[in-house]
Amino acid sequence: MATEYELSINDYLAIMRRRAPYMTGAFGIVFLISLVFTFSIPPTYRSTGTIMVESKLIPENMVPNVNRNQLTERINVIRQRVMTRENLMKIANKFGLFKENSGSLTSSELIDKLKDRIEIESISTSRQGQPATAFSISFEDKHPEIALQVTNDLVTLFLDWNVKLLTESATETTAFLTQESDKLKLEVDRLERVIAEFKRKNSSNLPEQLNLRTSMLARAENDLYEVERDIRSSNETLRSLEAELSAAKHGMSEENQTQTLPALRAEYTRLSAIYTQSHPDIKALKRKIDALEHAPDKPNPNIVPDDASNLEVYMIQARVDAAKARIDSLTKQKEMLKNKIAQNEHAMMLTPKVAQELDAILRERDNAQKKYEEILNKKMNAKIAESMESESKSERLSLLDPPIFPDKPYKPNRKKYLVMGLFLALFSAGGAITVMESIDRRIRGTEALSHVLGYQPLVVVPYLTNKWEVVRRKRILKRIIIAAIVAMIVTILAIHLLYMPLDILITNILLRIT
Repeated sequence: MATEYELSINDYLAIMRRRAPYMTGAFGIVFLISLVFTFSIPPTYRSTGTIMVESKLIPENMVPNVNRNQLTERINVIRQRVMTRENLMKIANKFGLFKENSGSLTSSELIDKLKDRIEIESISTSRQGQPATAFSISFEDKHPEIALQVTNDLVTLFLDWNVKLLTESATETTAFLTQESDKLKLEVDRLERVIAEFKRKNSSNLPEQLNLRTSMLARAENDLYEVERDIRSSNETLRSLEAELSAAKHGMSEENQTQTLPALRAEYTRLSAIYTQSHPDIKALKRKIDALEHAPDKPNPNIVPDDASNLEVYMIQARVDAAKARIDSLTKQKEMLKNKIAQNEHAMMLTPKVAQELDAILRERDNAQKKYEEILNKKMNAKIAESMESESKSERLSLLDPPIFPDKPYKPNRKKYLVMGLFLALFSAGGAITVMESIDRRIRGTEALSHVLGYQPLVVVPYLTNKWEVVRRKRILKRIIIAAIVAMIVTILAIHLLYMPLDILITNILLRIT
């Protein structure tokens, strides 16, 4: 039946009154332990400085822009330069950060511990409506002045390395681009010489000579046509003269009396009135007249005419020789024109190949020229960037918030620990009551006794306390009060010595209240 009995609120209150010493003792001990643990943890102070990347002082359209990826990469490079082993060891030795652990830890372990106490965090901020990138540098230490000094050194290293990297980068970039531009200039000059030499060797086959070659070919063909026509006409004249010469030699000429110069001129006048100058008879008479007019005064010694008939043969022979000489001259002219036509045709046939080779060289020259111009533009931008860096006009790192002296610990969070200790003390007090009640099997209270017996008792005799028990209760209460006072004093001393001096704490509380 006892297991079925349910405790009422009065029973719980009675248990709390009855077990108050145990509950108070457990609560006080656990809370005191939590207080000692909370205030025994050494405080860690944290100093933080904020560095912001300021935008250019010159408008974006007047200077080369630096994209955000390059800026992030530069910040990462600066971070790696600052967090080197050499710099960290200098800081550790300068401020004696690991004096107590110098013998038990290796240098690598000391550097790792120092890196764990340094935190670099990116943040977002803005100034005058312009977006900017900023990051904070923090350092933690047990001593606030050391935390401040180390943070100042880290911030200074960041700013110094930023200036150094920017200056070195701009100078090296300018030198590299100058070297590359000189190489490309030599390449462009070499290609210009190659083009000039190629044009000199193929001067007659260049594409710009094609129109001239076409006109020269047409003119040569027209001249060849005229020469061939003159050759045909001269051949006809030659055949006619040869026939006259043969007749004169055999004495069969019926016109011996009419072949004198006056007679020929009269006949030429008569025929000119009838025919045009291109008529064969007119041409034949004109040749005879020219032969007689230009006949030498003295006959050839090898041909000595003995009468008029021999003189006529001599004159016809002279005309035949003149016709043959003209034919020879026209034939040579014809061969020259054919060679000229062949040369023009050959040059025109080679022009596409020469044009293709020339285009390849020109494309190579144009590509080299384009690269040279691009390098020149980059070189100009690099010089502008170098000038901006020397005058601090480009994007630069500036100290947005300098490190300040930490007036209160960054950790531990003593409030959180105290709250956790309070809840743990309460659970401990409740646990103590539960354990004591589970051990004590006595029946207490009228209702519990009635539940066990099954009927109501007739009379309830109250508990009569004697004088000794009263004295004992007073002694326990006195001890509890003394323990509370001691715990309060210990807590106040711990706050004053380990957390914050009481005068500063009271001042801060009054400032918050007012």
